[in-house]
Amino acid sequence: MDSEREKFRTYIEKTGVMSALTDALVQLYEEQERPTDALGHIKKTLGSFTPSTQHCHMLEEKVKEQEAQMESQHTQINELMSEVNNLRDLVAHYEGQGETPRPSSEATRTS
Repeated sequence: MDSEREKFRTYIEKTGVMSALTDALVQLYEEQERPTDALGHIKKTLGSFTPSTQHCHMLEEKVKEQEAQMESQHTQINELMSEVNNLRDLVAHYEGQGETPRPSSEATRTS
């Protein structure tokens, strides 16, 4: 049993676990104002801080809003590209006939 404990102690020392835990505890000890959530403070110090569920939901909502905005912008881009292509076709048509192009009612509406 002592042999297993010694192996484990050696393992956590070699992998830096003891050093990281010691540093986190020292940092907690040196805080002038003791945090109300000591375990949370240690987790944050060790780098395994997990955001709250509320924070995760807020970020998920923000992602959904951004995705909706992107979809709307993609739709607008597609509409504008279609309008550009229609106008190019119109210009090509009039240039082929040697006439000055007159804007269509659709082109004047969007201007």
